[in-house]
Amino acid sequence: MEVRRGTGRAAPPSDPPVAPVDPVAAVAAGATSPGADITGTTADTGADLVAAVAAALLADGAETDKVVERAGQIARAAGGRVELRLDWTTCTVQYTDRSGRVARREFAAAPTTVGMNRVMAVDRAVEDFAAGRRTAAQTLTAVSRARALPPANTALFAAACAVGAVCLAVIFGVDHWQAVGLIAVAAGGAGLLRRAIARRGGSNFTQVGAAALLAGLIGAAAVQLDLSSPLRLAAVCPCMVLVPGPHLLNGSFDLARLRIPLGIARLAFATLTLIAIGAGLLVGLTLGGAQLVLEPAGRDVPLLVDAAAAGVVAVCYGVFYSAPLRVLVWPFAVGAAVHALRWVALTHWHLQSAVAAGLACLVAGLILLPVVRRYRIPFSAIGFASVVSLMPGLLVFRTLAALAMLQDADAAGAPALIRSAVDDATVAGLTVLAMALGFLVAVAVHRAVATRPARPVTP
Repeated sequence: MEVRRGTGRAAPPSDPPVAPVDPVAAVAAGATSPGADITGTTADTGADLVAAVAAALLADGAETDKVVERAGQIARAAGGRVELRLDWTTCTVQYTDRSGRVARREFAAAPTTVGMNRVMAVDRAVEDFAAGRRTAAQTLTAVSRARALPPANTALFAAACAVGAVCLAVIFGVDHWQAVGLIAVAAGGAGLLRRAIARRGGSNFTQVGAAALLAGLIGAAAVQLDLSSPLRLAAVCPCMVLVPGPHLLNGSFDLARLRIPLGIARLAFATLTLIAIGAGLLVGLTLGGAQLVLEPAGRDVPLLVDAAAAGVVAVCYGVFYSAPLRVLVWPFAVGAAVHALRWVALTHWHLQSAVAAGLACLVAGLILLPVVRRYRIPFSAIGFASVVSLMPGLLVFRTLAALAMLQDADAAGAPALIRSAVDDATVAGLTVLAMALGFLVAVAVHRAVATRPARPVTP
């Protein structure tokens, strides 16, 4: 994270260029006000605090509303006020202390990762500062340490990839134990490959593309060995755990809140990630002499099996997001419950899949928002993990497969491929939209209930 500084009495339109600075180092060196109590926080220190907290939360996958809320909490506790502009490339903080002195900071914190252990550590630092248990300097140090926390252990991460992919295969109706073994090997190996690429500085797109390529190769081998059904679960399920659900949901939330540039940037990042996954998958299958089947027949799965597998998948997603294990009981319980609700909505109420996914997110939000408020857990840590298995990653992969097949299609087959691509893309887009809408309605209901005036007491 790079922070740029500027200070003054007002915010003139042509401020001089600001020099890069590390806020933690600045406080430690006495450039600001180390050791100042909360009410005595200067404009420089307040701006440093808000910039450090906002950068940490934004970069590690917190919802934008949470970043704004925490920035306001810091400013109120410090006795000032803040204006915060968040963007993908450059964010701006303008902090005004109680004497009217203004300090500005600019920082870059592209939200490309999800690290809920870091988000929770930053949350604790902010709460301690607001409660007067930490000084500004101590809070900056705590935020810096939070940002240095490692992601989930590599062995645990790979195991979660394997178990999550297998459970997704159960949800889709896998019926061969050999296929289960291949899925576990492909997904676990893909997880190890991702971490190895990350250690060498590989980008997110390189990581997921290589992981999907490995899954495609193993999936093609399953086809050649006659261990794969038309569902191609051995290839598809290891790729499903790569789907960037939090980025899709956060981007949709930002668009709904009219944060258009940041929302579009988040969705563009998620879309490119999906394309990288799809490309790796299709190349792997093609190299192995196989391909996706665009409209395979589905399989019925018993309700209890579907719900139990979904609960385990939700826990695995929590591990992907580096959430502390102690909070993953909530994704397990809520993920199982809302997946069961979706099963009932599809099987007995005959709702469209997008509507059923939106209903599941609405119920998940209504259950988890009070939990988040009560136990101070980031919603991203348990809310997203509970429902990300509903993300339509498979439809995106089939859309890309249909488009890839077009180049070799004849005049008779092309219309069917185009129709298949359009149908799958439309349902995928509607599903993401319905999921975001379900969460937003839940947030609106929760706020309406939380802010409802107390009923007067009758003497």
